[in-house]
Amino acid sequence: MKLTSESKILLAIVGITILIIGLAAIVMTKPAPTLTKSDLVTPTAYTRGNKDAKTYLVEFSDFQCPACLATKPTVDDIIKTNQDKLLFVYRNFPLDQHPFSHQAAKAAEAAGKQGKYWEMYDLLFANQDKFSDALFPQLAERLGLDKTKFISDMNDPAINNKILDDIAAGTRSGVDATPTFFLNGKKLDISSFDDLKTAVTQAINQ
Repeated sequence: MKLTSESKILLAIVGITILIIGLAAIVMTKPAPTLTKSDLVTPTAYTRGNKDAKTYLVEFSDFQCPACLATKPTVDDIIKTNQDKLLFVYRNFPLDQHPFSHQAAKAAEAAGKQGKYWEMYDLLFANQDKFSDALFPQLAERLGLDKTKFISDMNDPAINNKILDDIAAGTRSGVDATPTFFLNGKKLDISSFDDLKTAVTQAINQ
């Protein structure tokens, strides 16, 4: 059967479409690459647990994110249960849709300058529904921090740059939502709190 020019064009379009769909399927089913520890854990990142543990869990998180708040008790339990066998690393990933998330990250970093990072971390999540510009200095006072230094540190460009570096690192690593977890360099695809606990337990026991 002799094909018309219109038929040839149609077949060519169909063929190209099938090729594009096939390539897309290959890309989408390709497993996520495993990142190196240095890709995810910077010398200035705040950590909990055992710094020498072979298993490390990195969370890219947003202090104003409801899902991060909901996940926090599970994360706390994982850290407590495995404190000698796990290194937990927190990285900032404030989302644009949360108006106080970047300021909250600055507050945590500023508290860290006075040795109270994790105390501020807990307070920020506990007061997520009350965020305002006035709240952060009040939380600093509650922790007994030097308020003048705290406010100065919150406005320090170095702290802002650290948060921006976290965001850039997360974006390069494929983070597009919070919380996002990496376990031993591999991005986790989890659908429940139990999935996170199971993944960590399996990694530790390997």
